[in-house]
Amino acid sequence: MADTVSDVGRFPCAQCGAQLQYQPGTTHMKCPYCGFEQAIAPPAGKVQELPYQAYLDRATLDVTLETDASVRCDTCGAQYSVPANQETKDCPFCGSRVIVPVNLDHRIPANGVLPFVLREQDGRGKLGEWLGTRFWAPNDLKAMALKDGRLRGMYIPYWTFNCDTQTQYSGMRGEAYYVEVEYTDTDANGNAVTRTRTERRINWYPAAGTVEVPFEDVLVLASASLPQEQARRLHEWDLVDLVPYDPKWLMGFQTMRYDVDLNNGFTDAQQVMSATIDGAIRVDIGGDEQQILSKNTQYFDVTFKHILLPIYVGGFQYRGKAYRIVVNGRSGEVQGEAPISVWKVLIAVLLGLVILGVILYLYGQRRS
Repeated sequence: MADTVSDVGRFPCAQCGAQLQYQPGTTHMKCPYCGFEQAIAPPAGKVQELPYQAYLDRATLDVTLETDASVRCDTCGAQYSVPANQETKDCPFCGSRVIVPVNLDHRIPANGVLPFVLREQDGRGKLGEWLGTRFWAPNDLKAMALKDGRLRGMYIPYWTFNCDTQTQYSGMRGEAYYVEVEYTDTDANGNAVTRTRTERRINWYPAAGTVEVPFEDVLVLASASLPQEQARRLHEWDLVDLVPYDPKWLMGFQTMRYDVDLNNGFTDAQQVMSATIDGAIRVDIGGDEQQILSKNTQYFDVTFKHILLPIYVGGFQYRGKAYRIVVNGRSGEVQGEAPISVWKVLIAVLLGLVILGVILYLYGQRRS
């Protein structure tokens, strides 16, 4: 059953009453009908780090207990539902957009936004450039994808974490040395001959110690609403340009709420940090090779931000199969999948066989 919500956010045009929309790359909203513009107030201060421990009681709240929100449209009078995992929604009858406030009994509200810079047509241009670099893709893919594919602008929730770490470890340090080894080979006439070669060997020695590694803005995807593999590979985020949350930045775009809570988000962040900590341990061990046998990491002064990042989500059909694409709404970075042309692969294999045949022929000619 949907809970009725009355204090939804709306930003009607002062001239005609239509809903204003944020214009990517600017600091204002604009009416899509009469062209009226309204400036978005400059952000007051920077996005604040929040203390992780202080939010643990809210981090364990079960977001599955949330219900859809029932909203009455002020423009046309229609009543409709907004899914619990969405913060913004268009009226299905007149298209007016509303922003449903977060229920603080169930969620931690976003405190930072990275506004869109690229418009949808810019995103499609970046997608076209990316498709043009897919060497193994079919020749007609780009034209078909740009003709039939769609991009939807969405704000996706992420967690970022700052902390200091201290890790005690035990391991092994490998010191390389080289020896000459004799082996039996066959000469050009088929006769057995003895040759020597240099082989690399390792002497292992025990190692133990402590490394301290600070982390800043470890980024963790907090939504299951888009392709996970592609979204996790997006990394060109200019987080220094984050602005404090203001619903005006969201107007004109769908906004998703997190599915991964704060606790699980920090668990994911620890996995990201682990690779960096392992690198620091290997440097501390030294030598030519290293083995990490055990490690125990402690985390201090953990803080976080709950932020919304701009992503264009899209996809296209090619020969009956669906392919999904995500585009960074700031940098235009594209991550996705594309079909492979069987003919291009077959031609490459045949060409490789021809080249190999020529090499073998020339080698045979030289020996004869």
